[in-house]
Amino acid sequence: MSLDEIMKDHGFRVSASCAGQAWYTKFINYNGKRAYITVMDKEGEGLPQLLDDPVAVVVYDLRSGDELETYPDIGSLRSYLESLKE
Repeated sequence: MSLDEIMKDHGFRVSASCAGQAWYTKFINYNGKRAYITVMDKEGEGLPQLLDDPVAVVVYDLRSGDELETYPDIGSLRSYLESLKE
């Protein structure tokens, strides 16, 4: 199964900016607000390539785009996805 398929199974889709930077996104409800999560490689440059790659996860307010919470040091994409099951 490809990484894109794994992320899709967890409710994420690929999003990209006009500058070509890409990340995985998922719409959520965060503390009563409509929000979305971004998952990208640790450097914030683009998509992680492997399940064992470290990732940065950020929660943004859907309306304003303001950061609501940042998780910059997640050891691997695999560990992040496993935490979603809890």
